[in-house]
Amino acid sequence: MSTTDSSTRSVPAAGESGGGQLPDPKRWPALGMLLLATFMGMLDVFIVNVAAPSIQSSLGASFSQIQFVVAGYVLAYAVGLVTGGRIGDALGRRRVFLIGLIAFGAASLLCAVAPSAAALIAFRVVQGLAAALMLPQVLAILQVVFPEEERAKALGLYGATIGLGSVAGQIVGGVLIKLDLAGWNWRSVFLVNVPVTVVAALGAAASVREVRGSRRARIDHLGVVLLAAALLLLLWPLVVGADDGWPVWGWGALAGSVVCFALFLLWERRIAHVSDAGHALLPPRLFGHPGFAKGLPTALVFYSGNAGLFLILSYFLQDGLKLTPLASGVVFLPLGAAFAVASLQGKKLVARWGTGVLVAAAVVMAAGLVLVRLPVGSGSASHQAALLTPGLLLCGLGQGLIAPSLIGLVLGGVAAQDAGAASGGLLTATQIANALGYTVVGGVFNALLDGGTYASAFREALWLLCALALGAGALLWWLRPGQRAAAH
Repeated sequence: MSTTDSSTRSVPAAGESGGGQLPDPKRWPALGMLLLATFMGMLDVFIVNVAAPSIQSSLGASFSQIQFVVAGYVLAYAVGLVTGGRIGDALGRRRVFLIGLIAFGAASLLCAVAPSAAALIAFRVVQGLAAALMLPQVLAILQVVFPEEERAKALGLYGATIGLGSVAGQIVGGVLIKLDLAGWNWRSVFLVNVPVTVVAALGAAASVREVRGSRRARIDHLGVVLLAAALLLLLWPLVVGADDGWPVWGWGALAGSVVCFALFLLWERRIAHVSDAGHALLPPRLFGHPGFAKGLPTALVFYSGNAGLFLILSYFLQDGLKLTPLASGVVFLPLGAAFAVASLQGKKLVARWGTGVLVAAAVVMAAGLVLVRLPVGSGSASHQAALLTPGLLLCGLGQGLIAPSLIGLVLGGVAAQDAGAASGGLLTATQIANALGYTVVGGVFNALLDGGTYASAFREALWLLCALALGAGALLWWLRPGQRAAAH
């Protein structure tokens, strides 16, 4: 068989055909390329936060324009995820992954040469849409290509990549801005994606085989419009409206979101009855899987707490302790390192002790947040930053144990033909959680700042994060019965 045949031949999806087929011999090199793309996509969620002041001064942008530079990517990414996943189910996940990856690299190059804030916002939206095509395919491919005995390891590596990408965004952005390579300054945070895209695209083209969902899968056009409208009306006020003091239009958008979600669910039920869900954007049968139905609210609580921690810790370090972006990024390193180690080792603990380990991990997270609280406000800035390390290690440990296993719990019972839609649904839930974390935790933090100090606001806001961690633990306990096998 030629190299071309090897890389493009469709792999029968699990549960559809090809029972007893030997595992794909290129699955581990393919995983490396898929994770490289995942790392790049996660990096871009956070790296621009560090570059925002430089972008503002260089382009003469207003504060609201800088908000949209950040929010444009997040909104486009979140709104397009479920649709991107379903497009992969219909057209082939390898093909859609490569299209999304190449488009992401091209959009990154356009961002790097953007002549104005308006152009940068437009290119960031394109970049977010490309990520929404690319990233749902990663989980969908992993679910099908890896046999059950290897899937937990692959998901553990995926979870570690998510954590490292999130933390690396804080550090890499600070390093690139400080180095100011060839005078590119903030533009280098986008240029760095271009060579990574080339490597990932060439490697994926050679190693990732085509994986398709149901041959009956078609694009649900009305479902795309209704879900996009619902998500946009939900996320726009959460991301932008909160900073404007919750104007009337924000509440109107949230009400409109509820209406659009209701219409979307009614439409999905209708076409499921008419066409046996062959082309439903988010097939109702997914919610018949306990892991998927219970796992999404669990993911909402878990990831909203994580996003809230990243936000208020960054504010405290940079605005409260007056650390540079690079120095504040270094403070995140213990959390990222613990996350990576725990996500790789956690599957052994879950395999031996069951998903009760995840409940314990949530308690560890809460304990870590209490430890983070203790040194705040006492001593010099460097002293306080150093003493955050033990608590952040525990936070990273708990997060790293939970994140990969939660992915397995949500997706473990899903049929291969729906893997793209389910992956898109899970990733959408994480983006909604991020927006909720920024809005709710950030709103509490800002309210506490009114008449208080950064230290006091940070200390008190950490209690809310403790409550979210324990809430995630309670939901993980709810997930626990009958879910041991799926988690590992």
